[in-house]
Amino acid sequence: MALKNKRFWLLAVALFVTSAACQAADLVSEPRYADITRGGSVATISQIGSNNQTQVDQGGSAQRLTQSQVGNRNEAVIAQSGARNVISAQQTGLSNGLDINQSGRYNQAGVAQQGTNNAANVIQSGSYNQAFVGQYGQANQASVSQSGFGGTVSVTQYGNNMSANVTQR
Repeated sequence: MALKNKRFWLLAVALFVTSAACQAADLVSEPRYADITRGGSVATISQIGSNNQTQVDQGGSAQRLTQSQVGNRNEAVIAQSGARNVISAQQTGLSNGLDINQSGRYNQAGVAQQGTNNAANVIQSGSYNQAFVGQYGQANQASVSQSGFGGTVSVTQYGNNMSANVTQR
């Protein structure tokens, strides 16, 4: 009986160690994906929480993207084409969504959302356009569309159930 008990514990310890090693392997970055760039473009993405999703599509040269999500069920869809466009996006909370699309040259977009169920949509085409959207609260919605040369937009909403739409040509 003692030998049977000892085998059971050895098997249990072996399974535990193997299981822990497999789980820890998921947390290690893969060197084969480190420092992948194309045309000098860089995307830095950080997600902390559960069920956060980010989709990024970069084309062109020297694109820059820094995006973070903290919380649960946040979604981001980001596309950049052209040259030297910059995006900085941050979502903190629950079920926030953002959609950013930049094409052209030297456009900059920043989005900060904190709270629950906020939605931001930024579309930029042309050159030297700048947009900032800050939403802090619940169920806020902002949409910015810029085309042409050299436009600047800033939308900041504090509170709940607010809506802003800006079109600049």
